[in-house]
Amino acid sequence: MKNLSVHLTDTCNNSCIFCVVGSHVGTPEKVNRKLVYEFLKENKDGGFEFVNLHGGEPTLLEEFPDIIRMIKELGYPNISVQTNGRLLSNMEFAKQTINDGVNLCVISLHGHTKELQDYFADVENSFDEAVRGIKNVISLGCKVRTNICVCKQNYTQLADIVKYSMSLGVSHINISNLHTAGNCLKNFELVVPKLSEAIPYVKVAVDACVEAGVKVTLEGYPMCVLGDYSKYLIDWEENQFKMLYKSFVFKNYNTFMENNAKMKGEVCKECAKRNLCGGVYKEYAGAYGFVELIPEAEEKKIV
Repeated sequence: MKNLSVHLTDTCNNSCIFCVVGSHVGTPEKVNRKLVYEFLKENKDGGFEFVNLHGGEPTLLEEFPDIIRMIKELGYPNISVQTNGRLLSNMEFAKQTINDGVNLCVISLHGHTKELQDYFADVENSFDEAVRGIKNVISLGCKVRTNICVCKQNYTQLADIVKYSMSLGVSHINISNLHTAGNCLKNFELVVPKLSEAIPYVKVAVDACVEAGVKVTLEGYPMCVLGDYSKYLIDWEENQFKMLYKSFVFKNYNTFMENNAKMKGEVCKECAKRNLCGGVYKEYAGAYGFVELIPEAEEKKIV
């Protein structure tokens, strides 16, 4: 599936301590909206199934409804928006957003309690508003995928977080390794857990989703630490993203990430999945090395 991905804004109404973009309340806007419009028009006949809008917080933009309507008018079949869900807590805004053409909301829900989510967002009531936003758009017939960033403060509670998300009626849960850039890099020691410590809890959370019949995916993890659970990793060959980020166009965002944000160690050369796996984030390797990685043996051919 071919997807178009557009960074709409740097501004946000949260200040998440692990935000990869580094957005926070009061971040000045640096996105040239003219480039956004040109990018959407140039790619309208490219066979893209989804246009994914992200930021920052895209719903903050005054022209957000106009951009959605423009995407529909250009003929793109589906629109997803990555959001913290807070403005969707207003039912009238939620109705307008869904009626204008958004049919998938990817909503950040990193905790199952007010204390945990508000701590991550560094904003009071972010949890209550996100939950109300999820309930609103689901009631309007929109699909919701929640995204959970796994960090030191929540990895032992992942099973409870996914169970809470499922209780809200979400159709898909994505569990993501922290991308060590932006605020996450700034707060590395505070938020980034060792893979060996977090993965057992990730597996339990995956099992909870599978048992409940809710789709679950994993993102950003090296394959070897997951074992059989690597089958839940997002297949980036099947989900290719062409992305506009400010003035930069990435023809294949996952390839860019593997070539620039991740790296492999000597141990990876021995792994049977070395050509399928992107490795680990460079900053993680710099802090913890590759000692947690266990190469998968090549299958022996019987002659």
